[in-house]
Amino acid sequence: MAAQTGGSPSGRTHPTGFATPVSILQPLTYSASSCGYCSTVPGARSVAKSSKSYGAWAHALSCEMYKDLLDRGWRRSGAYMYKPDMARTCCSQYTISLDVDQFRPSRGQRQVLTRFAAFVRLGERRGQPGWGPRESSSTMDVEAGGSMTAESSATGSAHPGLPTFEHEHQLEDEAKVARHDNGKGKAKAVEMDWRELVHAADWIDADGAAFARRFEASSALRRGFRAGEAYRANSCTLEPASYTEEKYDLYKKYQTQIHHEPEDTVTAKGFKRFLVDTPLELEPTCSTSYQYGSHHALYRLDGKLIAFAVLDILPRAVSSVYFVWDPDYAALSLGKVSALREAAMVRELEAQGAWEGGGGRYMMGYYIHTCPKMRYKADYQPSYLLDPPTNTFYPWSECKPRLDATASGMTSFSAPPSIYQQQQPPTKSLSMPGAADPDASVGMDEDEDLTFEDDEDLELETDFPNPPPPGCLDPNALPIDVLSEAFVIQRRTLMPLLLSDAWRDGEMNREARELLATVGEAGKGRLAIFFGR
Repeated sequence: MAAQTGGSPSGRTHPTGFATPVSILQPLTYSASSCGYCSTVPGARSVAKSSKSYGAWAHALSCEMYKDLLDRGWRRSGAYMYKPDMARTCCSQYTISLDVDQFRPSRGQRQVLTRFAAFVRLGERRGQPGWGPRESSSTMDVEAGGSMTAESSATGSAHPGLPTFEHEHQLEDEAKVARHDNGKGKAKAVEMDWRELVHAADWIDADGAAFARRFEASSALRRGFRAGEAYRANSCTLEPASYTEEKYDLYKKYQTQIHHEPEDTVTAKGFKRFLVDTPLELEPTCSTSYQYGSHHALYRLDGKLIAFAVLDILPRAVSSVYFVWDPDYAALSLGKVSALREAAMVRELEAQGAWEGGGGRYMMGYYIHTCPKMRYKADYQPSYLLDPPTNTFYPWSECKPRLDATASGMTSFSAPPSIYQQQQPPTKSLSMPGAADPDASVGMDEDEDLTFEDDEDLELETDFPNPPPPGCLDPNALPIDVLSEAFVIQRRTLMPLLLSDAWRDGEMNREARELLATVGEAGKGRLAIFFGR
C-alpha cells in the first residue's frame, strides 16, 4: 500500500472560506526532560533527563496549522508544543493515525459497546461487576459522533450483575430495524451497525419517548426487556474546554486511584494547565453542530459525571488528548467506548459537511512500540505510523515488522528493507495485537499513553543538534520561501522576519531559524514568532 503524506500546508484557506488565522509561537529551544515511559514506578518519571525534544509555547494556534503540525510529529500539552527528537530521545514516539473511513470494529470492540449499552438500559446494583476496582478491562474515553446532546434512559433495576454478551444480537437487531436489506451491500450494513451500536445507549429525549417508538418497532428489542422497568438517564455532551470543580474532583480521584499519584501533587493549577488551557481558538466549521477547537466530552449517568474526555476537533481529524473516568465504573471499559465514539465522531463531522471529500482521521497521539501501555492502539485498524525522516504516513502492517526487528532507537519506514535489515539488530517481537489477533485484549487503560510534557521540567540546551532531528530542516540552510513567508511580532506589530530587528539580532535570529526548521512547511504564511522580550 502506498504511503500517505502528512500535512498539506499549501492550502491557505479555512474550510469556511475565510483566511486561516495567524498562529503565534514562542521558541523555547531544544531541551531534555525526564521520561514518563521509562520509569518502572507507577505515576513517576525517569530520573535521567533522557527525553529529547524541541519545544515552543503557543500563544495562539489555528486548528488548521495544528493539524499540519500533528502530521509532522508535533503534539501539545496544554499550550506547550513539542516535537520529539526521534534520533536522540530514549523512547521513540510515532504519531499514529486511524483511517476512520476504512475502520471496522473487531468483535471484542463491538462487545464492549454492547455491554455498555446493556448496562445503561438494564441497570446494575452496587456490589455487582462494573462497580469498584478495575480488574482486567481496558479503559479510555473520548466523545464521538452522532447527537452530542443525546440523553438516555435505562433501568436502575435489580438486574443481577453486568449483562452478558447474549444481548449483543438483540441490540444489533435493533440497529437494523426499519433498514433491513437496503440493497447497498453487506459492507454498508456492517458500517451502519457499528456506528449505531456506538449510540445504542443514547436516548434522544430524557422522557424516553424516542426509545418507546423504537421499542415498539423492534420485536428483538422487546425480548431484551421486562415490563415495568424504569430507565436511568444517560448522556454524553460536548462543550468547550473549561474548568469546573466537578471535573477537577473526578480528575483528582482518577489520578490518585488509577495512576497512584500522591494527592498533594494533583492540583487544580496542574489540571487547568494541562487539560483546560489551550492555544486553539474555537473556529466555525461548515457544520452547525460542531466547532473546531478544544473540547471536553462529558459522560453522565443519572446526572453524575462518570467520565470526561479532552479532545481537539480539527480539520479532517479528531485528536485524542486525555481521558478521565470514575474508578467505580472500571469494568465498563469506558475508554474503549469513548475511542469508538470518537472514531464515529469523525464520520459524523464528515456527514454534516465539516469538510469535503472524506479522509477524516482519528489521531491517537503517540505510539511507542516498546511500551506495553501503547498496545491497545494497534487494535484499531487500518492505522498508520508517521515516518520520522520523511513526515510520511505508512500502514501499520508495513511498520510492525520493522519495529519488531529494532532493538532500540528510531525506526525508519521509508528506508529500503535490504539496507534497513543490515543496520538493525533483531529483537524479540512484542506480539502486538491488532495484526495477527485483532480481538486480543491487553488489559491496559487506553489513556495511559499520555505523560504530560511539562515545560517546568525542561533542561534547556543551547545547541540545536547537528544533524537536525529527523523530519526537521537544517536551520542554517532554510529554503528562501520558508524565511520570506515567516513573520515576527515586533513592538506589537506583525512584520516580515527578514525585515525585523530580530533578524539582525544574533540570538533571536538563531531561535527563529530553529523554530522554522522544526515547523517546516507547515508555518509558511501563517506563523508569527514571538520572542517574549
